[in-house]
Amino acid sequence: MDEPKNLVELFLNQVKSHGDGVALRYKSEGKWIPITFNEWAREVKTVAMSLVKLGLQPKRTVSLVSNNRPEWVCADLGAQMAGGILVPIYPTLTADEVRYIIDNAESTIVFVEDNSQLAKLLSVVDKLPLVQQIILIQGTSNDSRVMTYKDLLKLGGSFDEAVLKERYKNIGPHDIATYIYTSGTTGKPKGAMLTHDNILFITDSVLKVFEIQPEDSAISFLPLSHVYERVGGFYTALRAGIEGSFAESIDKMGANLLEVRPTILCAVPRVLEKAYAAILDKVNSGSPTAKAIFNWALKIGYKTSPYRLSGKRLPLFLAIQHEAAKKLVYDKIAERFGGRVRFIAVAGAPMSKAIAEFFHALNVLVLEGYGMTECAAPATLNTLQRARFGTVGQALPGVELKIAPDGEILLSGRSVFKGYYRMPEETAEVLEDGWLHTGDIGEMDSDGMIRITDRKKDLIVTSGGKNVAPQKIENMLISDQYISQAVVIGDKRNYLTALISPSIEAIEHYAREKGFEIQDRKSAAKNPKVIELIRSRVEEINKNLAKFETVKDFRLLEQDLAQETGEITPTLKVKRKVVREKYRDLIEEMYAPAAGL
Repeated sequence: MDEPKNLVELFLNQVKSHGDGVALRYKSEGKWIPITFNEWAREVKTVAMSLVKLGLQPKRTVSLVSNNRPEWVCADLGAQMAGGILVPIYPTLTADEVRYIIDNAESTIVFVEDNSQLAKLLSVVDKLPLVQQIILIQGTSNDSRVMTYKDLLKLGGSFDEAVLKERYKNIGPHDIATYIYTSGTTGKPKGAMLTHDNILFITDSVLKVFEIQPEDSAISFLPLSHVYERVGGFYTALRAGIEGSFAESIDKMGANLLEVRPTILCAVPRVLEKAYAAILDKVNSGSPTAKAIFNWALKIGYKTSPYRLSGKRLPLFLAIQHEAAKKLVYDKIAERFGGRVRFIAVAGAPMSKAIAEFFHALNVLVLEGYGMTECAAPATLNTLQRARFGTVGQALPGVELKIAPDGEILLSGRSVFKGYYRMPEETAEVLEDGWLHTGDIGEMDSDGMIRITDRKKDLIVTSGGKNVAPQKIENMLISDQYISQAVVIGDKRNYLTALISPSIEAIEHYAREKGFEIQDRKSAAKNPKVIELIRSRVEEINKNLAKFETVKDFRLLEQDLAQETGEITPTLKVKRKVVREKYRDLIEEMYAPAAGL
């Protein structure tokens, strides 16, 4: 089959190849409902025809504010089939943030998931003169500006194949497929323009290094609004022709994993950090015998890990021990992820090496990758054949990578975006002579494996002139079972400090063991015994750091940093400026004359 020149052709090729095979699954009224490739194609064509009838012109944008669901990918491919450009928007954004993106992208049609998202949009729609039609995926409305998704399907029910073909056949590989707006950790979001070729290239490149099998299946729970899930997850799965399921929500992910039993899981580090804390909490609250068995199995796992990573046979006695540990412990851990996961692909933020090693010791392989919106998601990957914890793997086939004199990672190749929509100055800052300046600081070893040390803009320069990578220290802190989140402070200061969110489950268990009570997070943050516990953990971590990297003081936060409270982005990256401003008083306390560990 010829290489498709756009994503619509990629989709239609897979429909032709797989026909009545299951493409998607979603849960409704307690049952998982399958959607075949043919059924999916009919709905995509219907949506596309409706958009044409609604007046969508080629190369005009359609915005979409929704959680993951079948209608999401139908709107995505339908907009493209009609010749348009999809602009996904996180449903967790505020009304003003949604308004900014729709306005900046100049969208004429907007899909919203439900009545809550509709209310958000209607509160700002008067400031969006270009919006001609709102489509409500779930729910009803009497507003004349709103059409339900069901009515949209009726409008395009008798689609004209010739009209649609004329639209998508005119889409070239270097035409824009989507604007993906960056999270905006330091300012207004920027609309990264990704072409059809950007995405076609990356999905093909990923499949050259990953052995995706016909029987593989994936589950989608990270937001499709993010480039990692949309390109690295959804479009790669589409190109591989494997079945994908939509999780009901992040809260129901545990149950959905047991029901769907995927073989491939895309996740962000925060998900594994929480799983790590939950495993340790369960072990610590179990019987002495169960704890001893777990610790023995973990020890065996660490011993066997180098053999398994390199594909070498285990020595006989170690192999016997590993098999026993598998039956007693590892299989139970695997069940948490559905029991069939071959590997967990992790990206989106730095991953703690210690946590990756912990999971591999428990027979769960975590493969870290690296990329960004501006290069259509993954640029480097660890693979089943070649994995090294603490690195993000090697550059994908066709991706050129080099380290600038100041340590910044530079990328070149077909995956590099066209620029930011309507932002020529910002585009010029990151694109120079065909090289994408990533803003990330990294190192490359003799095997071409990349290690990310920090974001260039996040590097701390102490008043003594020392350069410190905070993410390295933060990853060491959150690897401790009693620490949930950590933000290291110290730019232009004479020593480092940290804001720490304690792991409340582990703290509660510790309190029970030591005979004192914790009522809630607020009381935990002020409890002298909890503060002393965290102090001892920080001091232990400091032993593995250079003197100028050590954390001299900390303050415990009364709640986790959260998207709802504005401290982290939808992709779970910390908004450091927001955190520094919000907790300014706590920070200044740590730099008072009498402060310090």
